[in-house]
Amino acid sequence: MTLFARKPLMLGFQSLVILLAISCPPGAQADAYKTGVDLLQKVDCRGAITQFNKAIAQDPKNAKAFAKRGEAHYCNGQTAKALLDFNKALLLDPKNLDAYYGRSRVYSSKNDFNSAIKDLSKALNISPNYIEALGDRGMLYKNQGNYQAAVDDFSKAVVLGPKQRWPLVQRGLILVDMKKYDEALADFDSIVKLNPKDFDGYEMRGKAYEKKGDLKKACEDFSEVIKLNPDYAGGYVYRARVLEKLEGKDSANAKADREMAKKYGA
Repeated sequence: MTLFARKPLMLGFQSLVILLAISCPPGAQADAYKTGVDLLQKVDCRGAITQFNKAIAQDPKNAKAFAKRGEAHYCNGQTAKALLDFNKALLLDPKNLDAYYGRSRVYSSKNDFNSAIKDLSKALNISPNYIEALGDRGMLYKNQGNYQAAVDDFSKAVVLGPKQRWPLVQRGLILVDMKKYDEALADFDSIVKLNPKDFDGYEMRGKAYEKKGDLKKACEDFSEVIKLNPDYAGGYVYRARVLEKLEGKDSANAKADREMAKKYGA
C-alpha cells in the first residue's frame, strides 16, 4: 500500500516540473533581448523588432527592451513608432540613456534640434562621459551656429577619446570657421600624428594654412595629399590655387596641376 501510494505522487511531481519548464523556460526573456541586440548590431532591423516584441511580451515593464525596440524602429525608418517606444522606456526608467539618445535622433530627423539638444543634455547629466552624446550635441550646436558650445563639447570628447579622430576633425573645422587658425592647426597636427598616411588630415591642415596666409606650408601639405593619393583631383586643385597665389596667375606649375585635376575628373 505504501509503494502504490507513493508512485502516483512521484509522477504528479514530474509532470508539474515538465509543465513549468514548458510554460516558463529559464532565461527566455533574456535570450530574446540579447538576440534582438545582436540582430540590431547586424542591422537586421525587422528581426530585432521581432525579438524585442517577445522580450516586451514576457516583461511589459522592461525599459531596456522598449529603448532597443525604439532603436530598431528608427533603424527601420519607423520614426513614429520609435518615438513611442523611447517615451515608454523613459516612463519606466527616467535614467535610460539609450532612450534619451535614441529620442534625440528622432527629434533631429524631424529638424526639432532644440528638443534633440535637451535630450542629449539630459543624457549627459546622467552620464557626463557619454562621448556619443557629446559628439551629437556638438554637431547640433555647430549647425545652429553656436560654435563655442560646439567646441566645448568636442573638447570634452577629445579628452575622453584622445586617440579618436572625429572629435579633433570637428573641433578643428569649427576653429577654422572661428578664424582661430593656430588652434585648428594644432588639431590637424594631432590628426596627422595619429595616422601619417591620412591624406584628409593634410588636406584639412593645408586649407587652414592657406586661410591663415601661410601659403608655403599649405603647398607642402597639398603636395603630401597628392603623394598619398595621386588619383585624387582635389589635391591638384588645391595646390594649383596656392601656386597661383605664390607664383602668379600664369604659373606653369599651377597649369600643370590643373591639367592633372582634369585628368582625374575635376
